[in-house]
Order: sequence, then C-alpha cells, then structure tokens
Amino acid sequence: MTDRSIARARWAISTIFLLNGTGIGLWAAHVPVVQARAGLDTGVLGMLLLTIAAGAMASMPVAGWFSTRWGSRRATLASAFAFAAMTAVLVCTSHPVGVFLAAFAFGATNGALDVSMNANASEVEIARGVPTMSSFHAFFSLGGLVGAALGGLLIQGGYGNGSGALVTSAVIALVTLAVMPRVMAGQASAAHASHFALPRGPALFLGLLALLCMAVEGALVDWSALLLTERTGATPASAAIGYSAFSIAMAACRFAGDRLTIRFGAASVMVCGGVAILLGLLTAVLGTHYAVAAVGFALVGLGAANVVPLIFAAAARTPGMSAGGGVATAATVGYTGFLMGPPVIGWVASHTNIAVALGLLSLAGAVIALNARVVVRQAQAAR
Repeated sequence: MTDRSIARARWAISTIFLLNGTGIGLWAAHVPVVQARAGLDTGVLGMLLLTIAAGAMASMPVAGWFSTRWGSRRATLASAFAFAAMTAVLVCTSHPVGVFLAAFAFGATNGALDVSMNANASEVEIARGVPTMSSFHAFFSLGGLVGAALGGLLIQGGYGNGSGALVTSAVIALVTLAVMPRVMAGQASAAHASHFALPRGPALFLGLLALLCMAVEGALVDWSALLLTERTGATPASAAIGYSAFSIAMAACRFAGDRLTIRFGAASVMVCGGVAILLGLLTAVLGTHYAVAAVGFALVGLGAANVVPLIFAAAARTPGMSAGGGVATAATVGYTGFLMGPPVIGWVASHTNIAVALGLLSLAGAVIALNARVVVRQAQAAR
C-alpha cells in the first residue's frame, strides 16, 4: 500500500471509531427517556444495562472469528451498519420485552464492532509502522461526547420520541457507507492463526490488565457522582463535573497518546498511566471539596486514556493468533471488568463506604504500572 492509501485508511477507520462513540453517547442520553417510556424501575433498568453488556460479551468471540475469516474490513463494515440500525431500534422501542431484546442486539452489534474495528486499526498501525492506536480510541471518546450532547439537544428539542435517534442512526449508516471504500482491506484467514482462544498465557495476562483498567472506567461511570455528593456535599448538578472531567481528560490525552508513545515509549506511558490512576483515585476519595475530587477524576482520565489502546495493540500481536482473535480474547476478559467492576464496588461500599471502595480500586493503577514493561516486551517479541 502507498503512504497515501494508508493515510486514507487511517482516517476511514478513525471515522468508524467516532461513529461508534456517537451511537453510544446517543443511547446514554436517551436512557432516562427509554426508562420512562417502557415503565422500568431502577432495578429493571440495571438488568437492562447488564443485558447490553451480556450481548457484547457474547458477540466478541464470534467477531474475532469473523474478522479473521472475512477480513477485518468486511467484519467492521457489517457490524457498523448493524450497530447503526440497532441504536435506532433500541431508542425507539417502548415495550419492555422489546426493549430487552433490542438491548441484547445493541450490545452484540457494539461488541462485534469493538473487536473488528480494533483489529482493523491494529492492521493500519502495523502498516504505518508507528504507534497509532491511541488516536483511534480518542475519536471514540470524542464521539461519545458528541453523541451525548446531540442526544441532549434532540430531547430538549422535542425529538426524544425516537425520531431524532432514527435520523442520527441513518446519518451514521450513510457516513459509514461514504468511508467504506477507504477502510483497509486487511488480510484473509491464516490456517495457523487461531480466531479465538480460551484466555490463557499472554492473552489472559493482557485481558486481566484490561479488566483492571475497564473496572476503573466502569466504576467512575456509576459511582463518581455518588462519591461527590456523599464526600463533598456537592449538589447533583455539581456532582456531574466528576465524570465530565474524567471523560474530557481521557479524550484529550488519547489524542496526544501516540506522540507520547513515540517520544517516551509504550512502557513509560503505561507506567505513568497506572501511577496517574492510583494518585487520581486517592485524590478523589480524600478530597473534601468537589473541585479537588474533580481534579482527581481528571487525573484518572489522563492515566487510563492510553492503557487499553496499548493493551489491545499488544493483544493484536499475540503469537499464534490473528489480530481479530487476539483483540477478541483480551476485550472479552477486559469487558468483564467494565461489567462487574461497578457491582463489586457497590458491594464493598455497602460494607464500608464509597470512598473506601474507590480507594481500594486505586490499587489497579499500581498493578498496571508494575506490569507495563511485561506488556511491551510481549508486543515487541511478537513482531
């Protein structure tokens, strides 16, 4: 491939990451609307969110297989179109049973897209010969902010009945169609390459590190606002600054992540990331003013920003596995952390308090920092 075609492939798959994030943010903004329309109480809504996660985890191993058999380009585009469709279906559905079915399908298409687009992104990174994975994930984070803001505007404008989401999903599909010719074709299946494996050895190790980082991300989604209200006495409106600070810092640092990796090395970036997670969570739980806690959450966002991209880049080079299979294996284990982290934090908090629970989670940062060089050595050995 020429440098020009590789550059086009980079921006094409970056667009897919952006669109995926936009769909996720759009759904997040409509959660209260769907809850009210379907008549779901808080407990049932929690089950609905678990259903989305279950759909993602169920599809990830299959997506790894398809990414290898079909090539990551075909798997990415097929799952992107399906994801756009299911985003609209989920937001527009009002019957409780239909909402749960749509939620599982939405999670499944999102999980498939997550694996296939990361596999394609890894192929682009290899073709470029320089670290690129962090910038792809930055576009996902940016898309999440755009989707959430757009969803809020649609609801405020009276289009929260699903019509706004339907139009947005159609735009996502059309943009996907527009960039389709530029997405890197990738490579066909190799007979010796495993499409998915039960996590063990290097793949299990990478998955467990991803699990720790994703557990931190999931915990902040569900518990950051509660920490601020209980610990600092912040109002619900002010408490939202915690997760906002985390999200904005993560998006910004991901855009700078590739340059940081090139200049300082992947090991240094991961070590600093783990230390930032540790110090950020400790700052958040020890701070007595919501602004101080928000600074702590922003520090967590800076630290966590490039950990998972670097882990996925290493997983795509797992010896004996295809890029899609390696990412699928690590992502499936890692996503367990995002799913199980918040409930575990809630259980610990119920026996102590939320500050103690999140304080204990800061140890995840220490584990990531201590094992960063092992991840880098594994990725380099596979090249």
